[in-house]
Amino acid sequence: MKHILALALVLASPIAAGPAFAQTKAQPAAGAASQGDAAAKVEEACTFIAKSLLMVDTIKVGIVQAFPDLDPPGARMTYSTRMDAEPGDITDEIECQFTENAGKLEILRFCADSTCYASDSEDLEDRRRFVEMQTLIKRPR
Repeated sequence: MKHILALALVLASPIAAGPAFAQTKAQPAAGAASQGDAAAKVEEACTFIAKSLLMVDTIKVGIVQAFPDLDPPGARMTYSTRMDAEPGDITDEIECQFTENAGKLEILRFCADSTCYASDSEDLEDRRRFVEMQTLIKRPR
C-alpha cells in the first residue's frame, strides 16, 4: 500500500510531468494579462462611479478588490477625497456590480456607505441616483 501511495505522489509531481508541465506553467501569462485588464476595467468603472456620485474630479483609491470573473462582475474599494490621506485614513467604501454589454460595462448596482442604489431601490431618490450613474457611465469620456 505504501508503494502505491509513493508511486501516485511521484506521478503527480511536476518533475514526472516533464516538458508538458513546463509548457502549461508558461502559458497562463496571456490569460493573466487579460484577467488583469478585465480587473483594471472593473476598477476604473467603479472609480468613475465613486467620483461621479461624490461630484469630485479625483479620489485617492486605497484597497481594491476587483472580481471581473464573477457573475455579475464587480469591485469593492476604499477611497478618500483627500489626496494627502494616509493609507490608514482611506476608509470610505464603495461596491459596484456591472453587466457587460457589447464590451462596455453597465452598472447594475452600487453601494456607498450604507446605502445601495439600483433600479429596484425602494427609495425614489436612491433609484434616481442609480439612473444618473447609468446615464453618466454611458456617456463618452
